[in-house]
Amino acid sequence: MSLTELEQHVYAYYVATDAAQFSAAPRFYPHGELTLIFADKVQVATRKFGRQVHSKSKAAAIVLIDKLIEAGAYSTKQNEFGGSMHQFQEPAYKAFLKAEQDSNPILQQAKAAGPEFWETAFAKLTEQ
Repeated sequence: MSLTELEQHVYAYYVATDAAQFSAAPRFYPHGELTLIFADKVQVATRKFGRQVHSKSKAAAIVLIDKLIEAGAYSTKQNEFGGSMHQFQEPAYKAFLKAEQDSNPILQQAKAAGPEFWETAFAKLTEQ
């Protein structure tokens, strides 16, 4: 799934901020439930930037979940009904966040620009 520029910024904002406080019970979750969980977390984190911004939370959450699974931050097992289930792996999650924060170009721009970056970027992207 490819993200629009606004969705990329929503994703980057969550990774830069509230993602560090995330934790999950050590049980297995289906992808759909993870989507609901992360979409809610991203929406809450970006709510202060307005409806146009926080309405992009589901797309950002899906990409985040897929990257987390790929990075091993969620282990995967096949269940007896043919679906996949995913279990949170905290050390891999923290390693993923650090790697993403160090390599994501939007996050690099935000670090260089300072605390006003997000407000300015979201206003420009939504033309407010």
